[in-house]
Amino acid sequence: MRRIKVALALLGAAVAGASAAQTGALVAPAVTVQQVTAAPAPTEVARQVLIQPSRLEAAVAPGYTTALLSFTLLSEVPTEVYLRPADPRLVFRGPPGGKVILTPYTLHSVSFLALSAHSGAVDIFNAAGQRIAQATYTVFPAKTVNQAAALNFSPLTGRTSVAYSVAPVPQGLRAPALSANVNLGYTPPDRVDGTVSLSVRW
Repeated sequence: MRRIKVALALLGAAVAGASAAQTGALVAPAVTVQQVTAAPAPTEVARQVLIQPSRLEAAVAPGYTTALLSFTLLSEVPTEVYLRPADPRLVFRGPPGGKVILTPYTLHSVSFLALSAHSGAVDIFNAAGQRIAQATYTVFPAKTVNQAAALNFSPLTGRTSVAYSVAPVPQGLRAPALSANVNLGYTPPDRVDGTVSLSVRW
């Protein structure tokens, strides 16, 4: 009985030692983490930028008084430029001062809010204060009517006809759509005819 107790005591000591050794192996050494702040990429003074598309146009939507005008800038070098609209009715939707940072060969979209329909230009300056480009634009007023015209000729009968239609732009999803149509025709030698129609859809 005494030998059994001694054997159990020795076994318990061995298990405790192995457990302590295993626990010690799982303890990771202390690691010091240093926060590194990336330095900003160096920029160059741009001499030119590409403005796309070539025609900058926007239109006020029916029921609105403002419109969004957007275009892209492209530079061959890392640089920063400053956008300055000549007309106060065009407001830059970006950082104060109109600063835009460009990366090489990357299309960068810029956006403006037109407070009303008008035409004007946005001057683009480099970091040295030199104007390197100018973006001219047109913001059209809201469309009030849709128009269409057609000219037809039949070589078999010699009949020539002209058609014209006009329809106001609906001001809402459920607003009725009105349209007026005029058709005039001439058949040699002396036959003239025509029709006038008015239609409504809802």
